[in-house]
Amino acid sequence: MKFLSVLIFALLLIIHVNSQPIDESSDEEFAQRMKSARALADCTNWHGREPEASVHLAKILSAPCSIPPTFPPNLKDGWTTDPGCDAKKQPNTCSYHVGAWGCYRHSFKNTGPGAQACYDRKGNWLSDTWQGAGTLDAETALGSIFQQLRHYTADVVPYDNCCTTSGLPQPSTCNLYFEKRPTGICEVKPVV
Repeated sequence: MKFLSVLIFALLLIIHVNSQPIDESSDEEFAQRMKSARALADCTNWHGREPEASVHLAKILSAPCSIPPTFPPNLKDGWTTDPGCDAKKQPNTCSYHVGAWGCYRHSFKNTGPGAQACYDRKGNWLSDTWQGAGTLDAETALGSIFQQLRHYTADVVPYDNCCTTSGLPQPSTCNLYFEKRPTGICEVKPVV
């Protein structure tokens, strides 16, 4: 009889608990906090593992300080239009470089490192990462699908973890990313 009483009590308790309304907003809030905590951990771990930017910067070309405002498809020295920020596709482009009108990419080797140079509407090089400037890439985005995946893993995922996840203490976490992936430098030189 005692077993039956405990069983009935347990069933009633389960029914009672399951009949209570669930506050889904707190579940969503909890999930967002967990996502932010994971992104913060991933960002800081990535930052600690990455070499200093100078290792890659020594291998890339300086970007031209200005380009024609017509944004030609290719520039001298092998700079090519970045399909992710193509001036010819404005205004539906440059989601990773808000403020840029168009970007170009250059690669040291077919795997990288690579450079990305972004320009305003008039063709002036952008140096401020918070205004749409391009960044150094440890892995070039140019090349095969496998190379693009390497770029995504090495450069895009850390950017997302450090800069785009809501709930992170900005700008400090994004600055961790920009410390390892700075804009590089530009120089006055012929471009076409």
